[in-house]
Amino acid sequence: MTKRRLWMATAAAAGWAVAAAGAAQAQQPAQVQEVVVTGSRLAGGDRVASVETVNRTMIAAAGVGDAGQLTRLVTANSGSEAQVDQLNQPQSSGTAQFNLRNLGLGSTLVLVDGQRWTSSAVVATDGSAFVDINALVPLIALERIEVVKDGASAVYGSDAVAGVVNFITRTAVDHPELSARYASADGSDETLVQGLGGWTLLGGDLTVAASRFHRSALSTDERDFAQAQTYGRAPWTAVTSYGQPGSYYRPSRRAYSPDPSCGDPAFQSAYLNSASDAFCRLDYSDFFDLAPEETRTQVFADYRRPVGDMRLSLQAAGSASSTTARQTPSLPILARSLSVPASHPDNPFGEDVLFRGRLLGAEAGASKAQFDYRTWRVAAGLDGDFSGGWRWSLAATASRQHVAYDKPDVIGSALQNALNGLGGPGCDPATGTPGVGACRYFNPFGSAYLGTGAPNSAALIDSLIGSAGLRGAASLTTADASTSGQALGWDGGSLDLALGLQYRRSAFRHDWNDLVNRGDLLTAGYSPDFDGDQQALAAYAEARLHLGDRIEAQLAGRYEAYDGEGRFNPKAAVRWEVVDALALRASWGQGYRAPSVYAQSGAQAAQPSVLDRGAFVFVNTLTSGDPELKPEKSESLTFGAQWRPLDGLELSLDAWRFDYRDQVVKESAQAVINQAAADDLAGRTGTDAQSRLTRSASGALTFVQLYFINASSIETEGVDLSARYGRDLWGGRASAAADWTYVDRYDIRLNASADAVSGVGSTNLTNIGRSLPRNRGELVLDWRDGRQALTGLVHYTAGYANDRSGITDASIASQTTIDLLYTRSVGTDIDLTLGAVNIADKAPPLAQFAFGYDPVVADPRGRVISLGFTKRF
Repeated sequence: MTKRRLWMATAAAAGWAVAAAGAAQAQQPAQVQEVVVTGSRLAGGDRVASVETVNRTMIAAAGVGDAGQLTRLVTANSGSEAQVDQLNQPQSSGTAQFNLRNLGLGSTLVLVDGQRWTSSAVVATDGSAFVDINALVPLIALERIEVVKDGASAVYGSDAVAGVVNFITRTAVDHPELSARYASADGSDETLVQGLGGWTLLGGDLTVAASRFHRSALSTDERDFAQAQTYGRAPWTAVTSYGQPGSYYRPSRRAYSPDPSCGDPAFQSAYLNSASDAFCRLDYSDFFDLAPEETRTQVFADYRRPVGDMRLSLQAAGSASSTTARQTPSLPILARSLSVPASHPDNPFGEDVLFRGRLLGAEAGASKAQFDYRTWRVAAGLDGDFSGGWRWSLAATASRQHVAYDKPDVIGSALQNALNGLGGPGCDPATGTPGVGACRYFNPFGSAYLGTGAPNSAALIDSLIGSAGLRGAASLTTADASTSGQALGWDGGSLDLALGLQYRRSAFRHDWNDLVNRGDLLTAGYSPDFDGDQQALAAYAEARLHLGDRIEAQLAGRYEAYDGEGRFNPKAAVRWEVVDALALRASWGQGYRAPSVYAQSGAQAAQPSVLDRGAFVFVNTLTSGDPELKPEKSESLTFGAQWRPLDGLELSLDAWRFDYRDQVVKESAQAVINQAAADDLAGRTGTDAQSRLTRSASGALTFVQLYFINASSIETEGVDLSARYGRDLWGGRASAAADWTYVDRYDIRLNASADAVSGVGSTNLTNIGRSLPRNRGELVLDWRDGRQALTGLVHYTAGYANDRSGITDASIASQTTIDLLYTRSVGTDIDLTLGAVNIADKAPPLAQFAFGYDPVVADPRGRVISLGFTKRF
């Protein structure tokens, strides 16, 4: 509660600052301006690099309420996990990230005003570390986003393999603003309240911004396409054989039998595929969120002033977010086999049986997982000028994200004791008598709900449920020193240089509760605590050569060492203005990404489905970090042209290619199991694969030890097209902008000896990639005069294929959606807006995923209508 009050007080202070700024407009601001360049350490670098800009007009027209929605506005981006998907992203709900070229969640460097930001305190299911863009700055504080779409490691260092996304903030605000936006979709709504103000303070410019965002949950039962019954409860929908009522392995038959109560109409979500079905199944399509309940408060401050002949800049940002994600009433029992003794008073089978299912059924209602993130960042810079026109700069940043993650799960030892009659909050399993006194039997059968058997008390059920509680943090500290200026100048040419040093320290820790530390939760499995850090030191140089007015070349090199591992990365680029209307450009560079602290020091539990001794089973796995991992390496090549055939019209084309090697991935549990089986067959003992498997006394596979390794590679190439046009029209100004990305090739090798697999136009569920449609396009049409504006966005995604196992239709259709925003000015200081996202209310293209759509690509909300109000002071 204290933290919440602190955040509310901070937001209130920001609102007061906005109001106070209105009274300060008579003062003359110091106007300490700084030109932010993306893709270069020297001004004008965007002429050589391929840089795409997403401005405030486009962000507003797209109805963006949180930063995760920005990913769909960049055609070069694909495979981001920007929407909550509790089935496939159970530990990173509420976060979002860019994924340029689908090269991995951590392969795009995210900057704020050219400076780094800490990684998220959680990782993706595949172990990828990334920067959480939801935690950066309030949207109202954004001036624009600049995206460098080729490798930039030679300029920025590790993590810039696929490119750079730079969030550039607003400074020296002349007119403070307050804005409010309400948006509504069928079944959910959201509000965004923001304020921005600026005034002169102690001879400098202070800018302050704050925002408060809230979205109500959009549950799966609000959309027909997410319901398993819509598709006849096909096997690929949200159905499972781990139900409640459950199923039981009967040794006398050497087969499973369903709970005798499974067909009772009281269990509306439980069913049998046929009268002879061995499993009582569960339709869980009512218990998840397509969009979760989220609340996010953000504050931002920027201060710049001259100090003698120098310029001082200070920046601070904070974010507090809370995400509540629904899930099934209880999770499936995966980590161990539980037995129900023949002596259990409600056991209808007359023999010891193994329980397959879950603690609670649909009648208990959804349970909830909670994700809370607290993020802060401070930055300081000081720069000045040497004699001779050279500029020097010193900068430092510190940032940190904390996570508190809690998900209910069943305590394995407590449930087994309760099945043996030794359950309940007052029972001591070491001294108690089954079913006597405070010791109670848990009745796992349907008879407990129907009243035909012993009921389970609320106190007994509560004693069986624990939480997968995680408390973690990630942090980053940086220090930079650089200088730049003209080294040589001659008639018709010049040579500019930038030289610099950078120090970074990143740290990561996860602290799980005791239940997870000892592996006593039936779904979460076992995870140890860990704490690791990594230090990096880099020296870089960049030169830009001007040969007349038409030829410009960039040469950059960076040597970076982390924990004793060093690597040099070069880059060369050239731009030739053939004639006034036509320019050609090309670039080549090498990049790298240091293995994350998590991949070196962390550990991640998972329960994949594997084939063992002829049967598919879920097995508990732990993937551990390896401090000896090598850096990931890349090589990129681009060729481009810019053409201005008419006044106001600019066309560009860029062909690109990336070769990304030694990617850090999780080992395959199936591969280790297969190797151990081959070793057994060959009569070998004590092999590495055999030592990594743990089996019970009956031979059942219970655990597999895995590691993060350097293995996979991706080769991808394609073309980016863009067009910009503007002209005066109907008493105002009309403009059009279009961007298109075509992916020609995306070849994946899971290891050096494996054959290449094409991942373009595929969901890539069976490899290391993510969903990658071959074509994506964005069109922006805008017309405005002094009083009103109309902006339209057209989003196009090509059809692609679903490579999920066990489906009947692999096709996923293309989709085109349209967003509109109308703005009307009332006087000179009030704007009213009416907007519609997906104005035709198109449902996501059918994909044979659990909820009928691909959450990596499609937006499940449908039409979203918004009303907005902005007041300038």
